[in-house]
Amino acid sequence: MILDEVYAFLKNAGITRNHATFSTDFLGYSPRYYDYLRCSGARPSLRCLLKLAMCLQDMADEAASDLDNTEVGKLAKRIMTRALIRCR
Repeated sequence: MILDEVYAFLKNAGITRNHATFSTDFLGYSPRYYDYLRCSGARPSLRCLLKLAMCLQDMADEAASDLDNTEVGKLAKRIMTRALIRCR
């Protein structure tokens, strides 16, 4: 699941500490939402994908960012693509 890739990236970069903060800060849902998705195999909501893509794009756009902008930008584009496909 792409959310696993994003979580691992943000965790390794020291931006998110755990699943709960990832769920609330980046997905916009309750602290256990990411755990629910992982355990149930449910698809992330469209709202969740859009919020995450916007957060990642904001991070990529920051000039003073210490992140690898190429990687975070690629993740943002992949997530936005999935969100747009769901809108068909």
